[in-house]
Amino acid sequence: MTSTYTGGTSNDLMTDYVGQQIRAINPKRVVDFGAGLGKMGSICRQLMGDNAHLIAVEGCEATAGDLSASGIYNRVDFDMIEDWVLDNTDRCDLAIFGDVLEHLTRRQAIAVLNQTLTFASNVVINIPLRNLRQDGAETNVLEEHHGYFTERSFDRGFFVREKHVTSPSAGYSKMNVWITGRRRFRLKNAIKGMLLYHFGRPARVALEKLGYDGYVAG
Repeated sequence: MTSTYTGGTSNDLMTDYVGQQIRAINPKRVVDFGAGLGKMGSICRQLMGDNAHLIAVEGCEATAGDLSASGIYNRVDFDMIEDWVLDNTDRCDLAIFGDVLEHLTRRQAIAVLNQTLTFASNVVINIPLRNLRQDGAETNVLEEHHGYFTERSFDRGFFVREKHVTSPSAGYSKMNVWITGRRRFRLKNAIKGMLLYHFGRPARVALEKLGYDGYVAG
């Protein structure tokens, strides 16, 4: 059952949710996508100790080097998320996307999640909501935001076990989601494609109001 929480004043809430989810999953093998400073990996290591095998996937070469030196992870892969998920052949208990999917387009993010769920039993996501503009930094162009997400973005396509929405500051909302599988769309992809082709943006808006993803899987 999906539980939704609205409120809160600190990103520490998101960390608490992730910690609770890690305890419930009790993973032995974890992949941390867009690992950044290693915050999610550190939470896993603190809770699971040496029992967990942690893999970091990071697209910024300098950051990947720092992660390797940190000692948090058993392995650090310097790779783009959308490429890594296609090449991976190993199963894992948990995949974490901590503030990273917004750096992909929505279509890319949904495709990555679909592929991830072919090898991961659980997916935990932390993500800012709506179109919060952020440009890439000189040291890491991957920091630019490309995706627009709302509280319902994952509801139709995936089995959502938990959902938590918080407002750390005025005008800024974040969402934590625990996903355990993929749904089959009742509306066939070909029909969606035809509607979008003939009616464009009005069709996309109507689909999303009905709770369907307004994008066609590639």
